[in-house]
Amino acid sequence: MLVFRSGRNSARTRRRVNGVGFVAACMAACLAAGMGLAVGLERTVTPPSLSASPDAGSLALGSEEFDEARSLNVDVTASPASGVVFPVSGRVTFASCPADGVVRSGSHEYDVDGTPLVSLHTDTPLYRDLAYGDKGDDVTALQDELAALGYGGSRSGVFDWPTWDAWWRLYAANAGTATAAARVQQGAFSRALAVWLPAQTMSVSCAASLGSTVTGDSTDSPAFRSLAGVASVKAVSLPDGRIQGDRVVEINGRDYPIGDDGIVSDTAALQAMAGWSTYTGAHKDGEDITSVTVTYKLKKPIGVYSVPASALTGLKGSDGCVVATDGTSVKAHVVGSSLGRTLVTIDGKTPASIKADPGQAACDAR
Repeated sequence: MLVFRSGRNSARTRRRVNGVGFVAACMAACLAAGMGLAVGLERTVTPPSLSASPDAGSLALGSEEFDEARSLNVDVTASPASGVVFPVSGRVTFASCPADGVVRSGSHEYDVDGTPLVSLHTDTPLYRDLAYGDKGDDVTALQDELAALGYGGSRSGVFDWPTWDAWWRLYAANAGTATAAARVQQGAFSRALAVWLPAQTMSVSCAASLGSTVTGDSTDSPAFRSLAGVASVKAVSLPDGRIQGDRVVEINGRDYPIGDDGIVSDTAALQAMAGWSTYTGAHKDGEDITSVTVTYKLKKPIGVYSVPASALTGLKGSDGCVVATDGTSVKAHVVGSSLGRTLVTIDGKTPASIKADPGQAACDAR
């Protein structure tokens, strides 16, 4: 009996051992399969861009646009409200105020005693009548404005036939009738036919109404009252080492030209500044000059290349070299930086790729 039981127990023991072995073998197989699957998945989802580069020491060059935008402090000088006077005395027989509140050079808003008056800007005020042969800054200014308004004429600095003809055509375009146009005396410019404007476009209110009596050259009965605005905008100082090229400043969401002297003279820019909340919020009543920060940038962006700092060799100030993968040195000029990389322009033909770290390669950057 003892031997029989021992045999049954041994068989049961063997079966248990074999079962455990089978389970262990299954677990091992499943684990191996899972590891294989994980390895397979890892290999499948690895982006190709993360794979090792066959040439980790080279860098492909691709151009991008760069406008060298930076902050610029400008001084904004306010202009007080003022009056624009009539050139003659009399009764207003026609009045037409601009619907948008802006009077423009070369327009017609008033007649006095039945005579049409042209609103006209010139850089030198219209202070006298002109005749053939007259010279002076006022003649030159009149010629410049007639040309700017599209009437051509002369740029001789002498009041001549082409100048008179251009003036007559401008006046006739505004006079309305041949009879009115005949008021222009042949060969002469009459100051009494023009309301002089201190700017090509002005935000104004019309001060004279139909039927009112006005006095020439009197601020007591002006033709227009200009609104308080901006007389000038000028950079406190321009940044050193800037890229050469035409520049603009951004005012109230739009770009306007700025000269190499740092002056913004565009009339539309001055009007935009006058209505910009950044300026009006900083300006204090009675303050002549207000400091404002604008964005200053190239009018037309240039093409640059983004490289790591290690790709540059032989730097002398902003000039140095990059080295093509064939070992050729190419001159480069540093113009800025972005996201930890250096932005450069390259002289001559741009190589397709450069060395990411050329070490102490020779460079003649003079």
